[in-house]
Amino acid sequence: MLQMKIKPCEFSAVIGKIGINPYVSVPERVTTRLKKRSYIPVSGSLNGIPIRSTLVPVKGGQHRLYVNGEMRKKAKVDVGDEICLSLIFDEEKREIKMPEEFTLALQKNEKAKTAFEQLPPSRQKEILAYLNFLKKPESLKRNIDKVITILTRKVKKK
Repeated sequence: MLQMKIKPCEFSAVIGKIGINPYVSVPERVTTRLKKRSYIPVSGSLNGIPIRSTLVPVKGGQHRLYVNGEMRKKAKVDVGDEICLSLIFDEEKREIKMPEEFTLALQKNEKAKTAFEQLPPSRQKEILAYLNFLKKPESLKRNIDKVITILTRKVKKK
């Protein structure tokens, strides 16, 4: 986590919910200052608790900050609560490490490796994030086997 000086509350917002996703709308004055572009990587604080996330664009140039379960748990807040946020543009790289076991599995299966490399970066990132989330070695192995099976079915012929 970045070491930073936490600013006082920059803006407050009530946590809403779209579908199953808790979020807050981010004021335009904040997104403009954060190098406005489509997706904006940010770090900062939620009720004084350090966070790292991405502002997601929505209609009309507005942005949302999705308040995930980990953030809500650490800050002890939920949908309907008013929160205090302070955000800065986060220039730190956000690469997700490939689990060593997955690297080895791809090296053993050229079709799966080719299929993985053909996936859009966002899909690769999603798979790696999921595999990194798994705690038990047997769960990791089981899910790597599933991913390899799916990838070998999806390889495109060049």
